[in-house]
Amino acid sequence: MKSIITLLIFLAIANSAIAGEPQREKGISAHALPKRVADISGQPWGLQVSYAPYLKSEPGQPYLQSVKDVLAYVEKQEKSVVENGLWVVTTHPSAYSEQETKFFEKLKMELPKHNIPLFWARGSELKNGFKSY
Repeated sequence: MKSIITLLIFLAIANSAIAGEPQREKGISAHALPKRVADISGQPWGLQVSYAPYLKSEPGQPYLQSVKDVLAYVEKQEKSVVENGLWVVTTHPSAYSEQETKFFEKLKMELPKHNIPLFWARGSELKNGFKSY
């Protein structure tokens, strides 16, 4: 009996630990659209936020081009969305300008300071998972 109770307690703790991990499908997903590609397509460059019904509605698709933009967008969201973080997918590093690369580095430094989980992956390496900041 004691071992069954111990097992049940262990399973409950393990389940709560797993439930507490950020999940991409409950957070903010974005693609880092390079400026040179955006210029060709006539779209803004930056973090192109993917629509999800649980995100606060916007007049158009959000393109975030600064740490300030990202923080303002994230702060509008429900607490549960913020807790699940920002998930960014990039393309080849050479596709981004120096300005964009600096933005990404600042983002990687600033979001953790604001207790916003940040996850980063190159599209071609998604099978390896996201890196956490």
